[in-house]
Amino acid sequence: MGKFRCLSCKSEFELDEKASTMRCERCGSRFVEVIDAENRKRGKSWSAKSFSVGKSAK
Repeated sequence: MGKFRCLSCKSEFELDEKASTMRCERCGSRFVEVIDAENRKRGKSWSAKSFSVGKSAK
């Protein structure tokens, strides 16, 4: 089991971390944040930007 937070309604709940679809128990939203789960990584924040810029040919 892992602890998650819904990004829509901000409720915290526990789910099986091996579940294929993770939805908020309260509002049904798929947008959940990992608070504490052994086998799941928190990952990058949604505002993080990761991209590469190639050299321009002259």
